[in-house]
Amino acid sequence: MEGLMSILRSLLFVLVLMLGVCGPSLAEGDLRYAGATTLQRFFMPEAARVFADQTDLLFSIEGGNTAPGLASLLKGEIDVAGAGRRLTQQEKSAGLVEHFLGWDMLTIVVNQANPVESLTLEQLQAIFSGEIDHWKDVGGPDLPIIVVTSPRGSGMRSSVQNLILGESAYLKREVVAGIVAEADKQVTLFQSAITALSRSMVNEQGVKIIKVDEVEATAENLAGGRYPLAKPLTLVTRGVPQGGLARFIELATGPRGQEILARHFVPKIQ
Repeated sequence: MEGLMSILRSLLFVLVLMLGVCGPSLAEGDLRYAGATTLQRFFMPEAARVFADQTDLLFSIEGGNTAPGLASLLKGEIDVAGAGRRLTQQEKSAGLVEHFLGWDMLTIVVNQANPVESLTLEQLQAIFSGEIDHWKDVGGPDLPIIVVTSPRGSGMRSSVQNLILGESAYLKREVVAGIVAEADKQVTLFQSAITALSRSMVNEQGVKIIKVDEVEATAENLAGGRYPLAKPLTLVTRGVPQGGLARFIELATGPRGQEILARHFVPKIQ
């Protein structure tokens, strides 16, 4: 019996030693993503799967929008962040490095019952700033305009500010969606609602995408410079990536990554 107990104690020691030495080394190779919801939903899962097949390295993938993702990256809580905008000079000075993937088309979404089929950029600026607050002023029905916006800190919200509002501020009577992906769902609830949303996220019945300056939101029109609303999609690292992270960035920005990106977005235009 004493011999058996001695053997068991020896085996337990070996097991603890293996967990102490091998466990952390395996976990250290895993990578963590947080940030842009569009990339979290439509790019990272497949890109991470392909990467795992090639390297046996795993990814932890979370959303949380652009700003929280970049904040987590600066704190060292994650290895790579997704962003739906370009980095600011301040963020670059803090050591963040962006890796451009491609473009996400910003589409204008209204309720299916709304007869309006196209709006100009000037009209959109006036609507999102509150200067125009009635559909009849842009050829629509005699209804007040309900503007649904994306959450603060999201790349979508920043894109509307940069691409549509410019120097103007958001209207005060905005309806802020709980998460970016639910903005089109809010539009289904109100005949007079409007929102700006990634084309990849428009999937609710009861809404439609309208033209901007009489131009449809298609990859061809974007590539040809005719469609004016597109936000950049980037992966962001803290400093120049090394090791497994460098291999992932190479995959994501290379031909295989661009193939994955093209399923929902527009690959980087050379």
